[in-house]
Amino acid sequence: MNETKKRSRFKVLPTGDPKTAFQRMTAQEILAAYGPPQRLLGSSKKAQKCERVRVLNQVLYLTPGVFCPAATDGCLRGCLGHTSGTMQLPSSTLARDRRAALYLEDQDLFLTMLQVELHQLARFAEWRELIPAARLNGTGDIPWERLHPELLAKFENVQFFDYTKLTRRMRDYLQGSTGNREWPQNYHLTFSADEKNRDEAERLLALGANVAVVFWPELPQRWWGYAVIDGEQHDARFLDPDGVVVGLKAKGIARVDLSGFVVRTCPRCQSKAPELTLISIAEDSHRKTVHQCTACGFELRSRWILPHALKQPAGNFPRIGSPNRDAA
Repeated sequence: MNETKKRSRFKVLPTGDPKTAFQRMTAQEILAAYGPPQRLLGSSKKAQKCERVRVLNQVLYLTPGVFCPAATDGCLRGCLGHTSGTMQLPSSTLARDRRAALYLEDQDLFLTMLQVELHQLARFAEWRELIPAARLNGTGDIPWERLHPELLAKFENVQFFDYTKLTRRMRDYLQGSTGNREWPQNYHLTFSADEKNRDEAERLLALGANVAVVFWPELPQRWWGYAVIDGEQHDARFLDPDGVVVGLKAKGIARVDLSGFVVRTCPRCQSKAPELTLISIAEDSHRKTVHQCTACGFELRSRWILPHALKQPAGNFPRIGSPNRDAA
């Protein structure tokens, strides 16, 4: 391969996807075996919901975790990028791997392809009288404003938006600058809360940031003292009011998450009671959990198939008896 091409400065980070070729191959080997991707931008059911609010949204899906320096065990295991819908198919996994490998090995070609597709997105949205929008970190956390500011500037008519777990990025966004450069006016960020950054998430909320929190089984009306909006209606986060919690519902294996990544509130008590407490877990082909509200006694029973690669010891929790409520 041509050694003069520009490579990404990113180090390949661990991924929670058990099917990815990055578990056994380098980016160069992936491209040699399977070739470059045919397309970079894609869609999803959530992205398609954006048309409800007159937004045409496309998403760049790369190998989950490879470009996520702040990823926790909980989000790596439960990432929708490899656990939901068609994202689980081998063809989808390989497509993400080929895109990630191309970005790592030949950044010039990658950015050229991306510009062509962004131009197509903008023209098609104009034809349909919709707002063109792109999430470039569908399954990553690349600081596009620092690494590729020229891309955001070139497509000033496209609204870019992303979720991020990087505190520095979020604070730069709130301050309106990154280093010696103004923050791009067409790039919106929402902070993603997880089991390790809740204190920082609350501090950012106080500064006017929007924070996405994954809940199950229901979205509360308020959390941490802030209004919760339904983030499931569409994914056009740049339309959200400032200083709110964006409530997202756990999907797939995240429903039986054990890390604390998913927040479980009591449907009866809402935010007036503590989070539900894990009281029982069992694992065979599925993971079965029981959570209970310490205030009113409400029990939440969840069950989800457990991929072999994600199996782990169930610990010293009692086995589950007959179900009271099955939320799977």
